[in-house]
Amino acid sequence: MYQKGISLICAVMMLSMALFLVPTTGAESGLTGGMQPIHLNMKEASDLSPETWGDNTRAAIKEKPPRSWQSSTPGDLTRGREWKDVGTWTAVNGVDFEIGLGGPIKFNLWWRETDEGQDDSYDASVQYRFKFRIDGASMAQFSDENRDQQHECAENEPCEWNGETNDFNLTSAEKGAVFELEIEYWAFSDVEIYYDNMSFNSGVAFGSDAIKFGQSNINGQAVSFDFVQAWNTDVEEAVNGNLVRLIVGGVGTNSSLQKAGYPIVEEGTDYDLNGTTVTSTKITWYIDDEYAELDKSVISFSLNKRSCDSAPPIEISTSQILGKGSGSGDDEGGLPVPGFNFILVVFALFGLAYCKREV
Repeated sequence: MYQKGISLICAVMMLSMALFLVPTTGAESGLTGGMQPIHLNMKEASDLSPETWGDNTRAAIKEKPPRSWQSSTPGDLTRGREWKDVGTWTAVNGVDFEIGLGGPIKFNLWWRETDEGQDDSYDASVQYRFKFRIDGASMAQFSDENRDQQHECAENEPCEWNGETNDFNLTSAEKGAVFELEIEYWAFSDVEIYYDNMSFNSGVAFGSDAIKFGQSNINGQAVSFDFVQAWNTDVEEAVNGNLVRLIVGGVGTNSSLQKAGYPIVEEGTDYDLNGTTVTSTKITWYIDDEYAELDKSVISFSLNKRSCDSAPPIEISTSQILGKGSGSGDDEGGLPVPGFNFILVVFALFGLAYCKREV
């Protein structure tokens, strides 16, 4: 009876050790991120996305909407005008998780009067109407009619039109929700619009928690961080264009000057988001200055041009999201041998068998 009791205690101890040492595969839950301005850009193929091109030499898309004006008298002595559809831009895919929404809602459009329009004897006197919808339901709308303003841009370079409203109908969007932006105009002369490049970022901005940060890690002279985003974007494009960058000692990193192989963009840690496991994106920079205070560095995150007033970069200190095991050594703070936990489990089971023989 005594030997059976010792055997049972030994078995419980060894199995407990084995279970404790089995590596966990569950998702982390440490995501942070509140409401921040995000800008959805009008993209080619009538797409709507928070990303822009990192290449600032890429030419903007230029389009001439249907003519709004018509001659009211013979010889074009007077003109009338009617509302015309400029276009509708729709996100190709819905959001990957539920997000909160907030105001103000800001619309912007880069445009100019065409060369031919500038040559005629009429001012464009443009007015715009913007409609922002989510899954077909109205989120917000804005019209120059409501403020009795008309606009001119008889220039060689486009001008920026802006509209803003705090009158919005939705405060959240479910997973899979599709965002849509519709634009109309009327004018007494021909105009053209510009969008989808670094300089001419036409679209709509609003508050949202669509970007969430996971943990950052300092490993020697390398600094990394995880994040998840509601819209799938080309993160490498943003990193190469220095829209997402690390600021060390007040100086932002330049991706083109990084050590060979850096920055690295790869899959990061899995996180739990409202009961759903999401895989983060991980970005790693290498800082040549071994004396740099990496724990005081700042992550500057933007998928739009950094000078965008309606959606400035999100900035977060690495120390705010520093993960466990971060340090200044060359290792990553983990176990030295891949599968080390599994090896310990095997030894625990061998110990259990040996314990049984002894008793």
